[in-house]
Amino acid sequence: MTQELATFAKRFNVAHADAYVLPALFERTAQVAGLPVRALLSQATYSNHALGEYLANTARKVANEDRAAH
Repeated sequence: MTQELATFAKRFNVAHADAYVLPALFERTAQVAGLPVRALLSQATYSNHALGEYLANTARKVANEDRAAH
């Protein structure tokens, strides 16, 4: 799944410094949505641009908040 996350990050311009939150973000979002993680990741990367943008922006926000808290 690492390669798929890297593809997502590249496609949606998620900085390397922010990408560390992607695994947990996708796992939690998939759990809430009732989807397998890989299915959500595939949708966000390739077929649902709005979902991809939302998750990329969320990753940036979470990473920024995490850095600010430390």
